[in-house]
Amino acid sequence: MRETIRDRILFVVVIFALFIIASSLFLGSISIDQDKKIIKDFGLSAIFLLQVFIIIFVGANLIYKEIERKTFFMILPKPILKQEIIFGKCLGLSLTTFIMTFLTSLVFFGTLYFKTRSFDDMPYLSLAIALGFVETILIVLISILFSVFTSPILSSVYTVSVFLIGHSSSVLWNLIQKEHNIVLKYVLTTLYYIFPNLEKFNIRNGVLYGIVPSGQDVFYTLLYALAYGAVLFMIAKFLFERREY
Repeated sequence: MRETIRDRILFVVVIFALFIIASSLFLGSISIDQDKKIIKDFGLSAIFLLQVFIIIFVGANLIYKEIERKTFFMILPKPILKQEIIFGKCLGLSLTTFIMTFLTSLVFFGTLYFKTRSFDDMPYLSLAIALGFVETILIVLISILFSVFTSPILSSVYTVSVFLIGHSSSVLWNLIQKEHNIVLKYVLTTLYYIFPNLEKFNIRNGVLYGIVPSGQDVFYTLLYALAYGAVLFMIAKFLFERREY
């Protein structure tokens, strides 16, 4: 956590997110009866972008820095399991993301209250932010997984690719339904279940229009995140243990 907080890119991303939230006030003021929606839309988007940028640009360097600086030579001889290193990296970056998310959320809710004088939508907006944070934990694991065996640039590219594919799962599913070639259909179906379905965590648009998932849907989403995260952790552990330093 100390290592990630010292990374200067965090402050650039935080300033950018705060700028977007502040800009929503101006855009809301020049709109017609859409100021509340614009503030909510921009605020949720800014917080989510903050979370994703931190993971992609900071997470891609976590393992690589240790390898390049040879600091693993001081860590590995100690009675520390390799999976503990991965877990520590994931926990530290997740905690940093949580703190940044919490601070920007305070600014977001403060801006919203300044404009509406109400906290009526706060529980639903908080749920959208929380599910976005759960999604970023999966992205943390994906980023660490790629950083185990590749450079930071390629790790960032791979992570962004998986992120975009994960948010295009509905498009892939529609292709599967329309495909008549059996072989290609099975290939696409396999890819559909291999890549994470990140749209499960995206309720931001629904919240803006008063559409909130049920408690059962939220439970299954969290269960999916736990199961998929465990698989990612085991793969990262497997690759990490077989790499020589």
